Amino acid sequence: MKRVRTYVRKDLVEKVFEKLQSDAVDLRMVDKVVSSTLTAVREILLKSEAGSRIEIRNFGVFEVKQTHPQTRARNPKTGATISVPSRRKVHFKPGKILQDELKKPIE
Repeated sequence: MKRVRTYVRKDLVEKVFEKLQSDAVDLRMVDKVVSSTLTAVREILLKSEAGSRIEIRNFGVFEVKQTHPQTRARNPKTGATISVPSRRKVHFKPGKILQDELKKPIE
């Protein structure tokens, strides 16, 4: 089975640094900007109520949604029936440009 590459924050920082290609920008500054951006997105999503969204044009939308409570769920280990309360979850919907590129056939 082919192993899939996992990209981490460091890879994102290096890619942004490559895109900027400027003498005025160093890798540490790009790292701070990327880290701050990701932290800000996380904080907004964590403090948001269901229905809140972060829309990034030409990329996609992060939306906080509420799950429905499940009155009957089963613990597979014990077989006991439990009640699962509703919770919040994050849903990502890609933007049109990203969606169109992902729909193209793999060569």
